[in-house]
Amino acid sequence: MIELITRDIYLRHTAGDGSTSVREHRVWDAARFVAAQQAEAARLAAKARDEDEPAAFAVEQITQEQYHHERKAR
Repeated sequence: MIELITRDIYLRHTAGDGSTSVREHRVWDAARFVAAQQAEAARLAAKARDEDEPAAFAVEQITQEQYHHERKAR
């Protein structure tokens, strides 16, 4: 039987208009997941720029403490 080892990571997602949200993700490969999320944000930003729309899309990994602090502030 294969045992899957997961971990929780925390990300701050920035929308095109600059608004942010924080999310918790359970992942197998954190580096790969974060890279995929950042690539998607870059794709969305490029598309928004092409369409002359706000393009502040971004994703950054944050600590558990930052996650809880930002969740409480909302």
